[in-house]
Amino acid sequence: MTSAEEIVSMLREISEDQNATKNIKSKVENIIKILSAEEELSMKINKASHELDELASNNDVDSYTRTQLLGIVSALETVDEE
Repeated sequence: MTSAEEIVSMLREISEDQNATKNIKSKVENIIKILSAEEELSMKINKASHELDELASNNDVDSYTRTQLLGIVSALETVDEE
């Protein structure tokens, strides 16, 4: 199982990647804010999953970043209730 903090850490790696575009970094930072919000965990996961799916389907995302994003989506599905 994965924790929300581990997901945020994985997202921070993408946001700090020098090869990621500003658009990708901006959207990833928005997803980090969603996961950090004071809200029910299931709602945060649902919103973050939707945003990640949308970002991963963007044609401007390179294949390496897309693979990272899809891995994070998979990890989100295993987040345990804390």
